Amino acid sequence: MELALGTVQFGLDYGLNSRGKRVSAESAKDILSLAARAGIRRLDTAAAYGDIEQRLAGLIGDLDFEIVSKIPALPDQMHDPNAFVNASIESSYNRLGQRLRGILFHNVADVETTGCGSVWHQARQSCERLGLELGVSVYDVDQIARKESVMRFDMIQLPGNALDQRLVNVSNALGGAEISLRSAFLQGLLLMPYEAAAGHVPAAALALQRWHDWCSEKRISPLVGALSIIKGLPNVQFCVVGVDDVKQLEDILDAWDSASAARATHLAVDILDVIDPRRWQLAR
Repeated sequence: MELALGTVQFGLDYGLNSRGKRVSAESAKDILSLAARAGIRRLDTAAAYGDIEQRLAGLIGDLDFEIVSKIPALPDQMHDPNAFVNASIESSYNRLGQRLRGILFHNVADVETTGCGSVWHQARQSCERLGLELGVSVYDVDQIARKESVMRFDMIQLPGNALDQRLVNVSNALGGAEISLRSAFLQGLLLMPYEAAAGHVPAAALALQRWHDWCSEKRISPLVGALSIIKGLPNVQFCVVGVDDVKQLEDILDAWDSASAARATHLAVDILDVIDPRRWQLAR
């Protein structure tokens, strides 16, 4: 398993621990330079992450990275979804060039929307012409096992962390797709002191107490603990992490080196109000 660097913070004010603004271009270049020196070879981006897809090639310069980007969610009442998908793939390729390794549908529902049955096939044709792999990004892990039986995914990106271990139940059904995990820190919730984290997401209070108790019992920091759980999840090739500054990346790199694969199934939660950040505001 390898670390990959997410770039959403370079384009948007993002996450519970955000500083009210996106990462500056200067800081982004410093982060990318450190990532390259540390042997990170994969960047994750998207057309929906502000303007970072447009700016990323300029920030990278001569650094040796491969990139995975994403097709934006199809607009409502799309007249010609095939044209939209093809244009999105072409745009990402024009912006990122030969560094672009693969494309994901940012909204997995778009590949099954009524009347859009040919969208996946259009994307596949476009990707094959450009030498790109094709896949999906999901929130609902159970969705992916159902689709893998009828579609050939090259890449799948899904959430996974100490509280969200749904991948364990479906990993064997995902065929030979490359799996990347995001949300390793649950948008920073797992790294916050218990009182602050429980205050942000009251529905997660009990789960967070178990989490902090487990870290204390193991005598490891939440950062090392979170990465240890990730390393213990099956069939994962990349763990995508996002940072706001060089110090955060240094800390993650150190923790990654010291983390040993761990299984702690008793920490897993299946309550969406806890493990799906999209529902946090609604649950408060």
